[in-house]
Amino acid sequence: MTRSMPARPEFIILQQAAEWWALLASNEAGANDHAKWQRWLDADPAHAAAWQRVQVISEQFQRLPGVPAHAALSVGGAQGRRAFAAMLVAAVGGLALWQWRSGEEPASINALANSAYGSAVGGVRQLSLADGSSVHLDTDSEVELAYSATARKIILRRGRIYVSSAPDRQTPPRPLLVQTGQGSLRALGTRFEVRLQGGQTHLSVEQGAVEITPLGGGAKVLAAGQGARFDDGHIDTPAQVDATAPAWTRKMLLADNMRLDAFLAELSRYRHGYVGCAPEVAALRLVGAYPLDKQDAIFAMLEASLPVQVRRPLPWWVSVSARQDS
Repeated sequence: MTRSMPARPEFIILQQAAEWWALLASNEAGANDHAKWQRWLDADPAHAAAWQRVQVISEQFQRLPGVPAHAALSVGGAQGRRAFAAMLVAAVGGLALWQWRSGEEPASINALANSAYGSAVGGVRQLSLADGSSVHLDTDSEVELAYSATARKIILRRGRIYVSSAPDRQTPPRPLLVQTGQGSLRALGTRFEVRLQGGQTHLSVEQGAVEITPLGGGAKVLAAGQGARFDDGHIDTPAQVDATAPAWTRKMLLADNMRLDAFLAELSRYRHGYVGCAPEVAALRLVGAYPLDKQDAIFAMLEASLPVQVRRPLPWWVSVSARQDS
C-alpha cells in the first residue's frame, strides 16, 4: 500500500461536503440520510463553513447559461443512487466540451480603437487592432482600448494578455502603452505578456524590449527573455523567462517540472467550479503539454502517470488525492 502523509482536515471536510451535496441533490436521499447529514453539519463549525462554500459554488454553476443544472445535479426513479452516480459520470464527461464551447470567442476580431473587450472563463480571444498590433486575451480577462492623437493605450482591467505590437502608421508615431493599476508598460517594438495577480503586474518579454514605469516613478527597461513583477512603487529584480509565445494562446498548458498543486490551480482558471489538491500529493511534479479544451483527458493522464486518484462527486467539483493502492 502506498504510504502518504494524511490530508489536511480542511481538504477532507470540503470533499465530505461535496459528497453530501451530491447525495442530497440526487432526490434519492431518505430521512435517515438527512438526519446523518444534519449531525455531520452540526458536529463542527468547519463543516458548516465547507457546506456554505459548496452552496456558493453550486449556485454559480446553476446560473451558467445553457447548463441543464437541475438534470445534472438530480435524478430520480427506481434506479436510485446508482443511476444518480452514473448520471454524474455522464454529466462530467460532457462538461469539459460544453465549458469550452460556452466560452469560445471568434479566433480573431477587428477591434474598435475605443471599446472594451472581455473573454469568458475557458475562452481565449484575439483582437486585431487597426494599427496592425494584436492582443490575445486569456481566460476571464478584460481590456479597454483607448486610442488618441498622442497614444495607443491598452488598459488591462482583469486577467492576462499577450501583445504583439506594430509600428504606428501615424506621424509622429504614437507609443503603444499597456496600463494597469500599478503603472504602465511601453512597447519598444516587441511581443510581451502582462498578467495581473496578487495586487502586482507581471511582465514577460518575448521579443524586443518593454519599459516599465510604476505609478511612483523609476522606469526600467526589460529586454527579450526577461520578466519582472512590479507594484505601484517598486520593480522586482528582472529574472530570465522563456522567450517564446505563451502556450495559452494556443489553448495549451505547459508543465516543465511543475508542482501538481500549481498545475491544478492554473487549470482551474479555465473551468467553472472547484478544483482541489490534497497536500500529500501537492509536491508531485509534472512535465508535458496539456490541451486546455480536453480537461477530462488531462485528469485521465494524471491518474495514469501519477500515484493519484481524481474524484468528481459533482460535475463542477474535482479533487485530486493520493491513490490508495492495494
